[in-house]
Order: sequence, then C-alpha cells, then structure tokens
Amino acid sequence: MLTLPEKILFGLAVLATLYAAWLVGRRIVLTIRRGHGQVDWSLAFKRLPSVLAKTISMQPTFRLRLVSSLLHAFVAWGFIYYLLINLGDVLEGYIPNFQFMGRGTIGNLFRLGGDILSVAVLVGMAALLVRRFVLRDPALTARNEVLLHPKVRASIRRDSAIVGSFILIHVGSRFLGRSFAVAASSPDPWQPFASAVANLWGGLGETALTVGEHVTFWLALGTILLFFPYFLYSKHLHIFFAPLNFLLKPERRSMGELDKLNFDDESIEQFGAKRIEDLGWEQIMDSYACIQCYRCQQVCPAYNTGKVLSPAAMEINKRYLLNYEGGHLAKGEASSQTLVEFAIPPEAIWACTACGACVDICPTNNEPMRDILDIRRNLVLMEN
Repeated sequence: MLTLPEKILFGLAVLATLYAAWLVGRRIVLTIRRGHGQVDWSLAFKRLPSVLAKTISMQPTFRLRLVSSLLHAFVAWGFIYYLLINLGDVLEGYIPNFQFMGRGTIGNLFRLGGDILSVAVLVGMAALLVRRFVLRDPALTARNEVLLHPKVRASIRRDSAIVGSFILIHVGSRFLGRSFAVAASSPDPWQPFASAVANLWGGLGETALTVGEHVTFWLALGTILLFFPYFLYSKHLHIFFAPLNFLLKPERRSMGELDKLNFDDESIEQFGAKRIEDLGWEQIMDSYACIQCYRCQQVCPAYNTGKVLSPAAMEINKRYLLNYEGGHLAKGEASSQTLVEFAIPPEAIWACTACGACVDICPTNNEPMRDILDIRRNLVLMEN
C-alpha cells in the first residue's frame, strides 16, 4: 500500500510519461503515413486469431537459433505476463487491502505464474547479455565492408545494455519485493522462488521489510516510467510493431508481387523508391518492427557468398534515419539522403537474387526484398 505522497508522485509520473510517449508515438504514426498506400483495417479482424497465436507462442522465432530463441521466449512470455502483474501491483498500491486476482485458486495460480516467469525472465535476459557482451556472437553483427550507419555498431550494443539492465532491474526488483512481502507474512507455497529468497531476510524487522517493499515498488514500476519514452526509439519497439506487421501487411499473391506501375498517369513523377518516403507505409513500418536479429542476413545467399548485401543492415539503416529525421518526415519534409546513400549501396542492390529467403525467415514479417526491388525500379526507370 502506497502512502498518499507516493500515490500523488506516481500519478504525476504516469501523466508525464504518457505525454512524452504520446509525442514520440504521434511522430512515428505520421512518419509511417508518409509511405504510399492505405491500411486495410479489415485484414486485422481476419488475421487476429492467428496473430495472437504467433505472438503468444513465439513460433516465428523458433525456425532458427533454437537455444537463443528459447531464451528470448522466456523474456517475451514473462513480459506479456508482466502486463497483468504491473497492473495488479499498481491497483494493490492504491487500493487498501486489495489483492489482485483474489485469494482463491485463480489468485494462487496467478502468483505461481508470476514467480516462475520472473525467474525465467532473469535467467533468459542474463544469458542473452552473456551471449552479446561476453561471447560476442558474430551472428549479431555484419561484416565491416557492409554499409551501416556510423553509429549502429556501438549503438546496438549500448541499446542492448540499456534494455537488458532495465529488464533485470524491473523484474528483479519486483521479484525481491515479493520476497520481502513473503518474509513479512509467511512462506507462500504458490511463490516457491520468492519464498526461498525470503529466508535471507529472516533477520530483518517489520519496518525494514516494509521499506524494502516500497523501494522495490519504485524500482520496478518507476523504471518503466523512466524507460518508456526511450523505448520508443530503441529496437525493442518491435514488441508493438511485430504483431501489427502480421495484422496489417497487405495481401499479395506471392512475396515477390510488386505494386502495378501506371505509366499512363502523367501526374506520377516517381517510379520506384529513391527516398524512404517513396516506399509503402508497410515498408516504413518494417523498420520499426525489425528486431535487428540478423536472421535475414544469416540466410541471404548473397551475403553468404561474400557480397556486401545485408538485408538486416538495410532495415537497421532505415530505422536510424527515421530516428534522426523522423521529426522532419512527420512534418512532410523530404529526407536528407537517398536510399542508396544511407541504406544500401548499388552493388548490394544488384547482388540480390530476389529469392525471398529474407522475407521467409523474418520473425516479424518484414519484407526487405521488396525494398530492394523498389529501389531497383528507381535506378532503372528514373536514374538511367
């Protein structure tokens, strides 16, 4: 239960976070709308059951890198569950003597799920950080000769460190908070891990345990409020945009079907994509959905035969341009560079075999091959 000053402070912090997030979110929406084409919202209702199944099961990620995919699933499943946990913690903080999900069977199972998934998230996140920062898996980057934004190589590592630290603090603090609560009452068989840790606090008095609960509440939920505006700039925005990609991607007869060109319409001044705003709205949204996992690069035959083509690098370069110039694009201004200047060089464009392997393997339903083909159209029809 929060004190009155804590309730006021937390409420103000929530409002400030929502306002900051709204500003960034509005810019992202306006940026995506710069792409051509219109969203067919009817597709979302038709696809919703299958998209929910993919999102919950994480099925698209398990086609490659089984071990790391499982670790990622631990984190993802935990975070889905934590949507309920965080809601419950806020309600319990504001409402006297309230217990989220009650004290019966449903509440017991809810606490058991939270206990198990908290540990799963901490184990999964720690292992993923070891993979990136200790083992330095080469699959998580591109060769030096591949075109990447100058800040990408360092920024991705920094972004991973920030997000990883946030997850460990957020989930770890909440888990410790539960252990303080158990220590202040009695062992809870439905929270076996928290109860085990609670044994460490046997020598603490009631006041110390209460202070621990309040401190961990602020560490767990306060980090969300601090982190959320930054989150909208990070690669982890795919948590929102990956499901949207599956829900709203335009229907096509095949992955390689391109939009029809109308050469008789004299009002059309651009064929193909010269700048990022010449792409379709869904191709711009691909940049926000990209996990930056490099799976598309791993299966690309051009990259694997030593070419400078990396579908992942192209999507990442697009995202960095959107981060830096999204405000101008949202206002209707032109991007400062062409796609071949910042996203993918001509040599890489012509190295693409249009096999579709990158589209097929992408766990967030991105279509980098289509970007390349649209850029080719511009080079052939507009540049020559």
